[in-house]
Amino acid sequence: MTDSSAALQRAPIFPRNRLATGERLLWEGRPSSIVYFVQPMALLILTAIFAIMLSINYGSIGTLEADWPIWVALVVLLLLMPASTLRMGLTAMVVGLAVILIDAMGLFDNGIISFAPVLVGLFAFLYDYIIWTHTAFAITDRRIMTQYGVFNIRFGDTRHERISNVTVHQTLAERILGFGDVMFSTSGETGGIDSDSPVLGSDHRGAVKWEDIPKPFYVRKRAEEAMLNPVWQNVRVQAPTQYVPSPVVQPISPVEAEERLVKLKELLEKGLISPEEYEAKRREIISRM
Repeated sequence: MTDSSAALQRAPIFPRNRLATGERLLWEGRPSSIVYFVQPMALLILTAIFAIMLSINYGSIGTLEADWPIWVALVVLLLLMPASTLRMGLTAMVVGLAVILIDAMGLFDNGIISFAPVLVGLFAFLYDYIIWTHTAFAITDRRIMTQYGVFNIRFGDTRHERISNVTVHQTLAERILGFGDVMFSTSGETGGIDSDSPVLGSDHRGAVKWEDIPKPFYVRKRAEEAMLNPVWQNVRVQAPTQYVPSPVVQPISPVEAEERLVKLKELLEKGLISPEEYEAKRREIISRM
């Protein structure tokens, strides 16, 4: 089974309605799930531990009955939340502090409120999952395609003839985890696709950047094979051949020919033209006499 047929038998990743008639899909994929799910999963685990500890000790946080190790553990968990994922981690930390204040002030008697930060962790995980499922890359026999966005779609494609080279960038950690960045250098200043998120970002200054791609060297190989395959060139739209009449060569007088030959000789002596150029131009002048 070939790679292209195997890609078609799997659950589709890239929207098939983006393909042109007769276009063949060679590779499709998404960013590595490690990048998208490790941070929200860490936040979810931190919020769950925080909720369990707080619910067990709920009602005693604001009294002298609370052990100081419990306070230290809760504070450490709160401080680790923004370290897992900054935006949603800060939200979870604020919610966690609010729950502690509510408990300390005795505003709510039920310890179930301790699990409020977990809802933030669940939302962060669900949000990143939706973004991940709506991020797709594809290589066809004609072009590469990129799509981001859930409600506001950002789609871009670049034909193979506009791609000058394909490069891969991997840090040591990315090599261990099996993903990296694939960069397609293009011949235009608007060859890339813009994105709001740094995770989904790509260079809009004439390059298309696929970040955190699993098996990046395999993806580069598939792209190079598609670019070097002469079959894709057959799908180019050829402009109709137009008849361009040959310019009419006007004869010149012997006096004008002599002036041009003298000027041409001066250009040769000054080194402004090569002997070959001098000889070709001299014959052209003589032929027009």
